[in-house]
Amino acid sequence: MTKRDRIKRTSTILFAANGIRNTKIEDIANVLGMAKGGFYYYFKSKEELLLEIMDNSVISRKDFLKEIGNLNVSFEEKIKMVLRRRLNLKDDRYNLFLFAKIYENGEINLTYDDYMKRDIIFSEFLDMNKEHLKEEFREDVEKIRAMLSSSLTSLLLYLINKTKVEVKDEESYKKMVKNYEDIDIDKEVEVYYNMFIKSLLK
Repeated sequence: MTKRDRIKRTSTILFAANGIRNTKIEDIANVLGMAKGGFYYYFKSKEELLLEIMDNSVISRKDFLKEIGNLNVSFEEKIKMVLRRRLNLKDDRYNLFLFAKIYENGEINLTYDDYMKRDIIFSEFLDMNKEHLKEEFREDVEKIRAMLSSSLTSLLLYLINKTKVEVKDEESYKKMVKNYEDIDIDKEVEVYYNMFIKSLLK
């Protein structure tokens, strides 16, 4: 892992655990054992760092949806793959933890708000597959996206809380992720699909 990537990982976990506003650059530098000036060698500000973290997430999701869009499987299975990815919290998916905690804490700032406006990837995915939606829902793609995003994040937070680990730093984050492995994600996907999505599809 490069130094830049290490800064992004550590910062993401600290942002999620302690809040973006409450996490100072010197806090990040202290955890990494580097001088504050070392941080500024890689990022001009906390806002620039946060923007790169979010941009990386957009690129990753765009690549994923393009990949499954080309698969020769049913639309139902593609949707389940999207759900599985949104709930599949692993050690290297710390961005997912950050976004869940931002939602939980209501910690919206201009950087995150701009990110949400640009993050129309799932809306585009639904829009390109309107033929799989029941006719009465085809004009409500954005409403469906917002509903699914909100409810999936709530479910993710519920599952995180089931690990019974309060994340304060990278070590406790790893412990939480380890406990998260005990959750049957496929079962959670099936339950969610049947409750929230099945009735929307033809």
